[in-house]
Amino acid sequence: MYNLYLIAHFILALIWLGVAIYLDFTFLSGFNKVTTEGKKTMIVRIRSLSDHTEMIASFFLPLVGVLMIIDRTFWLKVGVMHWKIMLALIAIGIYHASRGVLNKLEAALDEGSPTEGLQKRYVVFRMIVLVFLVSSVTMIISYKGVISTFFLISFWLG
Repeated sequence: MYNLYLIAHFILALIWLGVAIYLDFTFLSGFNKVTTEGKKTMIVRIRSLSDHTEMIASFFLPLVGVLMIIDRTFWLKVGVMHWKIMLALIAIGIYHASRGVLNKLEAALDEGSPTEGLQKRYVVFRMIVLVFLVSSVTMIISYKGVISTFFLISFWLG
């Protein structure tokens, strides 16, 4: 069962990280170049994609991680895992805070208020989330030397 949890955890992490990079690139490359209506549309599209991918991943990743730890309790003795869990939980919290900033940004656009400060805060929050996610992956790779999920999937595929 652990292998199934491992693959689910890996796929959810890939989804979250991939979509996070895409959404951050989309926001950074286009937000200041479009009109106010374009900004509102962009925020709606970002939130919609985030709702269907990142939000789900940020919920199920810790759940699957807990199932993995229950199945293989020796991970609780590995110090790197404690740091990885802490970084992942902080990333989830900051991710949800960035969604709150995005909602405030949308409200500010509706009111015609200045949005520069909110834009900067949103970008900073999102970058911190990316750094923490990449750091947690790096911690596992540095501990194990590889991403064992690649070998597991290739073994199952033949």
